[in-house]
Amino acid sequence: MAGARVREVPLSHLVTLLIGVVIGIVLAEFGDLFVRFPVESALVAVLVCSVVVLGWACREMLGDLVRRGRRSRGSAEEDLDWPDPPRLVLYRPNDPRPNGVRR
Repeated sequence: MAGARVREVPLSHLVTLLIGVVIGIVLAEFGDLFVRFPVESALVAVLVCSVVVLGWACREMLGDLVRRGRRSRGSAEEDLDWPDPPRLVLYRPNDPRPNGVRR
């Protein structure tokens, strides 16, 4: 067959499958603990998820910092057209409201 079709599997599907397998193995090993201590198990699950989200946020912030550092060096070969990140503005000179107060 000269025209055999190959279907690619997205990475997100593989990651979801891997997470499902890991959760299945953990439940098979420690299922009795989850049944005996449901509140503590839920708290540990929330803690683990929080650490994962914190790690992801740190990775994103460090990536932004590295990209901003490359852009500030001004190399000619890396003339990337990235938009400037939003910045917090405490003072707006043309704002008719004092200190940005809404009325």
